[in-house]
Amino acid sequence: MARLTIPVIVVIIAALIVIPQTLFVVDETQLAIVTRFGEFKREHTSPGLQVKTPFAEQVTLFDKRLQRVDVAPASLLTSDKRNLVIDSYARYRIVDPLIFFKNLRNEVSANSRVGDIVNSQLRQEVAQDLQDEVISETRENIMDRVTASSNLIEISRSDLLRDYDGLTDPFITVRVDDDPDDEIRARLATDQEIQALTADGNALDGQGLEVAYFASIRKALGIVIVDVRIKRADFPPDIESSVFSRMEAERERIASGLRAEGAQRDAEIRAEVDRRVNIILETAQGTSELLRGEAEQQAITILAQALEKNPDFYAFRRSLEAYKAFMDSQTTVILDPESDLLQFLDDPNGGP
Repeated sequence: MARLTIPVIVVIIAALIVIPQTLFVVDETQLAIVTRFGEFKREHTSPGLQVKTPFAEQVTLFDKRLQRVDVAPASLLTSDKRNLVIDSYARYRIVDPLIFFKNLRNEVSANSRVGDIVNSQLRQEVAQDLQDEVISETRENIMDRVTASSNLIEISRSDLLRDYDGLTDPFITVRVDDDPDDEIRARLATDQEIQALTADGNALDGQGLEVAYFASIRKALGIVIVDVRIKRADFPPDIESSVFSRMEAERERIASGLRAEGAQRDAEIRAEVDRRVNIILETAQGTSELLRGEAEQQAITILAQALEKNPDFYAFRRSLEAYKAFMDSQTTVILDPESDLLQFLDDPNGGP
């Protein structure tokens, strides 16, 4: 029994050592390459359990998810000669693990290289844009152009002919600048220009054109830059205070103008309201006087009609009103015996 125990233990220990050196797992979020003494053998881009030669082969795993690089802030000069401190970031993905391993080795080197590429492209792009364009809604278009240009690396013609299948290689882009001294962006070369450059690299020199060759970083570095974004675009500290002062003065000027416009509008509205009030009051007063006059006219007409019907009754009523006005217990009245006021005092029937 003791004789069997030792071999079993040896086999178990050997299995524990050999199996991890033979089998490895590629996660769905990973890419893997297998090298033998530093020489590339194969790559694995699909998840699953894989096999390698124990001890002789090594496995290097890479994360194939989106990676984020925070680019170092840089002071950039716009086309209208304004300085902006731009803080940006980029997202990239590893698409070819072999090329990535050969040229960048690991994510740390890749982050540094991507940061340099994005900063360089941002500097070139911002130099062709106005300050207002960089900090306004048109920034989206600027970021799209920076993302596209960040996926290209400028190479020499000799490198192109050595490492690629000529100018017709799908990973090669040729751009032509019609006037290198202006600020207009270079354009893509036409088919005729590419044919001429394929035959002779100096074919366009006599026309005053500047030719540049670019290789896709997918083929050069094994990565693709998916997106570039500006996190912050600020003025340099030395001019920030003066810019804010100008902004405050401008806002104060606008506010003063709005206040003056509001005061003028307030005066106009109040004057219009007062005018309408006066019109309403005058109209109401005129209507009131008219109604009062009509009422008095009707009263006089009714009174005249009543007098015509019974003049004696009216004389009696008027005398009673006079008596009520001047007769009381403390008043002494001296009247002419012939006065009409004594008519009803002497004779209740009003006789003479």
